Amino acid sequence: MWKSHTSRPSFLWFDMFNSKKPLFSRPALAAVMVLSTLIIWVLNLTAPDSPYPTPKIEKWQTHSGIPVIWLAQDKWANTNKLEVRFLFNTPSRLPELTDATLALLMADSLPLSTASINQRLAPLAAKVSSDYDYQSQTIALTLNSEPAYLMPTLTLISQWLTAPVFKARALDHWQRQFNQANHTQQTLEEHLFSVSSAPQQNTKVTQQTVSHYYQQLTQHTSAIFIIGGMSKQAQQSIKASLNTLSEHFAPAANDPSNLSAMTWQSAKLNKASQPSHLAFPKETQSILALNSLTSVKQWLSLQIWGADLINTLSHQGTLGYVRLNLTLSGKHPWLYWRAQHSQPVLATSTTNQDAKGVTARSMIDAASIPSVQDSAHFNALLDQLKNQLAQRTLSPSWWSHLAASVTQENGSLTLTQFANQYQNAIDTFNQDDYKNALNALFITSSYQEIQVY
Repeated sequence: MWKSHTSRPSFLWFDMFNSKKPLFSRPALAAVMVLSTLIIWVLNLTAPDSPYPTPKIEKWQTHSGIPVIWLAQDKWANTNKLEVRFLFNTPSRLPELTDATLALLMADSLPLSTASINQRLAPLAAKVSSDYDYQSQTIALTLNSEPAYLMPTLTLISQWLTAPVFKARALDHWQRQFNQANHTQQTLEEHLFSVSSAPQQNTKVTQQTVSHYYQQLTQHTSAIFIIGGMSKQAQQSIKASLNTLSEHFAPAANDPSNLSAMTWQSAKLNKASQPSHLAFPKETQSILALNSLTSVKQWLSLQIWGADLINTLSHQGTLGYVRLNLTLSGKHPWLYWRAQHSQPVLATSTTNQDAKGVTARSMIDAASIPSVQDSAHFNALLDQLKNQLAQRTLSPSWWSHLAASVTQENGSLTLTQFANQYQNAIDTFNQDDYKNALNALFITSSYQEIQVY
């Protein structure tokens, strides 16, 4: 090593630092600088753009302390679609009351009106919907941000959410239409989770209890999300309107007692009795508790695993239609999937097929998950997901759904964190990340299964 250095002519180093002559002439140096700038400019032009847009996020609070998160993209600058999401975290485990309150709110709940709220919003190019699970409730608005539509829409929404009137005819209609089968998932949640506090007493659904529950709803407001492009004028109008309609709202507590006390139960349903030795189940329902999401890569992993589960189970000889539901935004996320069975000629032959094939239960075991064991299969699913996200991330509706159903402002994965990290997460995601994420998320001992005959 030292020989190689000493064997070099020493005068070259001496001349370089002591010569009075410049290394480059001024015209040559100028040419080098211009050429370097030109090369950098050409490289920037020819470098492929990321297919995933970079969102911009702005935050503020209403006068009543409700956090507001606005997400926008440059490509939405000249568009007029706005998605607004009101998120609530009401401490109630009464699905009938929650369902009735939101249904009556979507009905003719404006004072002195027989038209539903959507009938009133239709001429303004706007619409509203609602959703809920056992941990949260959502009111979703789609608005037109052009001033001619936005101002009357905001006025109507403010009147509606500030003082809705829950009417007897709407309650009668709900009682006739409400189907107990609609909250199968609620029943499964009660089997999967337990609450250490005393169980709530059954509450009769009346106009008074609905009105009281709506007041509870407004006192547990988690956040307001605005997704889409807004002009300065639209921003001012939105801010003023949100201050008005949320005047009597209150922010949700960071850790409501009924959720912090909730824990998953050990398996109790997977030994469902079989009517006879020849009986064959029509459907298998599976539930699994998850640890809370902490990264975008964990969310990506659940997308790939979900696609793999549906594809794998659908191609089993004894299974047909498969449906998967992911509840991810709460403090206690969980998975629920249903697999319908096709009736075999002989039950015994089906048993042999099930023994050899993949079952609902085996899809939470790393050794049996195809995308964990087969790198080519994993890469194919990843490429499919990347192509889907390249399109979906351009849509305000996709981001609004993500904000309401995946991220949590008081949790370990916020919308801001997701927006800032998702590009790099997608670009660097690999099969090892996938395996690690599933191991971290799945609480396999919580798995429960129901056989429907």
